[in-house]
Amino acid sequence: MRKAMSILFMFIIVIVSACSAPTGGQTSSNNSNNATALSEEGMPLDETKGGKKTVVVSMLAADDFYLQAKQKYEAQHPNTTIQFKEFPAEGATLNPAEVERYIKQITTEVLSGKGADLYAVSTIPLPIDKYVNKKAFVNLEELIKRDKTFDPNLYQMNIIENSRMNNGIYTLPLQFYMEALFGDAANIGNAGVTIDDKNWTWSEFAEISKKLADKGGHSVSLANWAPELLLNNLVSDNYPKLVNGQTASFDSAFFTDLLKQVKSLYDNNIIKSENVDSKKTNFTYSIITSPSDYLLRLGLYYSNGKIYQKPHSADQQSGVSFSVTRELAMNANSKVKGEAWNFMKFLMSEEIQSLTKENGISINKAVNDKAVQDLVKQGSVNNPKAGKALKASEENLQPFKEMVSEARLRDYGYNDEHNKLSAIITEEAKAFFTGQKTAEATAKLMQNRIMSYLNE
Repeated sequence: MRKAMSILFMFIIVIVSACSAPTGGQTSSNNSNNATALSEEGMPLDETKGGKKTVVVSMLAADDFYLQAKQKYEAQHPNTTIQFKEFPAEGATLNPAEVERYIKQITTEVLSGKGADLYAVSTIPLPIDKYVNKKAFVNLEELIKRDKTFDPNLYQMNIIENSRMNNGIYTLPLQFYMEALFGDAANIGNAGVTIDDKNWTWSEFAEISKKLADKGGHSVSLANWAPELLLNNLVSDNYPKLVNGQTASFDSAFFTDLLKQVKSLYDNNIIKSENVDSKKTNFTYSIITSPSDYLLRLGLYYSNGKIYQKPHSADQQSGVSFSVTRELAMNANSKVKGEAWNFMKFLMSEEIQSLTKENGISINKAVNDKAVQDLVKQGSVNNPKAGKALKASEENLQPFKEMVSEARLRDYGYNDEHNKLSAIITEEAKAFFTGQKTAEATAKLMQNRIMSYLNE
C-alpha cells in the first residue's frame, strides 16, 4: 500500500512539473520541426538552444534605417545579435549583370532553405511569387492574427492586407509610396467637367478627356508615358487577377481587353509617349512620398493643382495605388522565428519608423499623424519652382490623409525594368501597339512565355 502511494505521488509530481513548464522561449524536441509552433502569447517558438540568438537579415545593403534599428534592438535585447548579410556590389550602382547575379544568388539561397532568417525584398524586385509557390516564406497572416502583442490599430493594415498573394501575407511592408494623378483644377473647372475619381475607370478617363478637349481644354491628358509602361503598370495593379501561383491568365478576355484599351488611349492621342510640358496636359502621373511631398506636387505641375486617384480597370475595386519601398519576408526554415518576428515588429514601431522618412510613408499610423501635425505647425512648404510658399493646414492636407487610408491597390513592382515578367510584357506588347499583331495573338505569346517563366 505504502509503495503504491509512493508511485502515485511520484506520478502526480511528474504531471504537475510538465504542466508548469514554461511555454515561451525554446521548443521541446517534439515540436522542433513545427514551423508554426506558437507560444501562449501567439509568438513563434525558437528552435535554438542556450540564451544567445542571432537573426540574419539578407539585403542588398544596410542603410541608416537598418543600422540604427540593429543598434537599438541589440541594446534592448543583449542576448540577440542582428547580423546583416549584404550583397557585395562592385560599384556604387548595380549594372544589369550584377542585378541578375543578385537575383540568382538570393533565389538559390531562398529555395535551398539554408539562407538568412529574414529577407529585405523590395530594393530590387525579386521573384517572390516563386518563393511563395515553393513555400519558402512564412505566411505572416497566422502570426498577425494570433500574436497577442500585435495591435493592428497601430498600423496601416490596408497596406498589409492588400499585399496578399496566394491567399496569404508573405511580406511585411514597412514603408510605401502612393501613385496618383495631379490635375489642372482650373482647366477642368472651366470646362465644367465633374470627376468622380474614386470610381472612375480608364474608359471613363478617356470619355472625360474627350469632353475636356471639346470644351477648350488640353487635347492631351497624359504624356511621357509609353504604352508598354502603362500596360505594365496596369498588369501590376491587377497582378493577383492575372497570376495565381504558377498559373497565369494572360490569354483571358480580361487581359486582351486591357491591351485594346491601352492602345485606344494612344490611338486617340489621349495619352502620348512623347514628353509634353505638364502645363499643356490635363493630368500628370506622379508618386507621393510624404505629406510635404504631396503639397509640393500640388504646385509643381499646375498653378492650381488637384489630386485624383489613378483610374482602375472596369471590374477592379477602386482605391489608391501604392508601391512598397521597404518590406521583409521570413524564411520558412528559420530556427529563430520568434526573435525574427519580434525584430520585424520592432521595425514597425513608432521609435524606429521615426528614424527616417527617405523611403516613404510609414506603416505606423502615429508616425504619419505626427508628420502631418509637424507640417501644420510649420505652416507652409516652400516651392522654388512656383516661387511661393504653399500653406500647410489640416484642411489642405486632408486629401493626403484620405488617400493613405484608401490605398489598397498594390503595385507589385512588375513594371520595373529589372523584372523578367515586365520584360516579357514589354517585348511582346510592342508588336501589338505598332499594329503588327492582334491582341489575341500577342496575349497568347505572352501567356506561353510567362507560364514558362513561372514554372522554371
